[in-house]
Amino acid sequence: MGEVRRLVIAARLEEVRDACDFVVEAAEAAQLDERAVYHCQMAVDEALTNVIEHGYAYQGDGSQIEVTCHTDLNRFVITITDNGPAFNPLEHESPNPAQELEEREPGGWGIYFIRKLTDDVAYQRVGDKNRLILYKNLPTAIQIGGPDEGGEDLFPTRMVNGDVIIYPAGRLDSNTSPMLEQTLKSQLEQGHYWMFVDMAAVEYIASSGLKVLVAIWRRAQERGGNVFLSGLQPRIVEIFEMVGFDMLFEIFPDLDAARAARSQQD
Repeated sequence: MGEVRRLVIAARLEEVRDACDFVVEAAEAAQLDERAVYHCQMAVDEALTNVIEHGYAYQGDGSQIEVTCHTDLNRFVITITDNGPAFNPLEHESPNPAQELEEREPGGWGIYFIRKLTDDVAYQRVGDKNRLILYKNLPTAIQIGGPDEGGEDLFPTRMVNGDVIIYPAGRLDSNTSPMLEQTLKSQLEQGHYWMFVDMAAVEYIASSGLKVLVAIWRRAQERGGNVFLSGLQPRIVEIFEMVGFDMLFEIFPDLDAARAARSQQD
């Protein structure tokens, strides 16, 4: 077994970003490629958010979660340990991505993503602790032996020739998604039912971000509008395709293409 890296965080959503950065550093040190590193980051984000939301019900300020990373033979291993109530997420049925899009619930995708983004996942109850273990295979060539406040600032909005355009950037995770939701809901409340979300600067999206986009899309549809997405990076497109949301949203390579398509619908 390789060197064990260890991080302990408070059971708060604000701490999840630090844990993700820790895992990224460890995965890069294990020589995982960029795509695999991204998968590890997202799986850990989903796992920690799940623990904080469901295990501690957002009341875990006095509790801690331990995250360790190491390499073991041909795998990169991430172990997440918490002292919340016994809970095996693998026993719960994941959402069905083949279900009709209109019938899908936007939530409940965390464990689905964890299973899809890792090569194996296991749960153990050790004493009074939950232990979730995530495995990502190492490339064959290197297998080894032995938040800020202020949603408007984060998500600037412009009105261009009558089109409402929102420009999210960086990470759409459990910390920033509520601010994105606030920004989009504000536009709906102002009667702007057709919106463009230019995601060219979005580097990362978790299920919380997807949940917000789907919820706003549904509200816009109910009012005869729509939400157009543009500029998605390949890694973001992969996540949308993984859950079939590429069939739900109208997605365009860039903002100009999205606006041109909208103009043709008038």
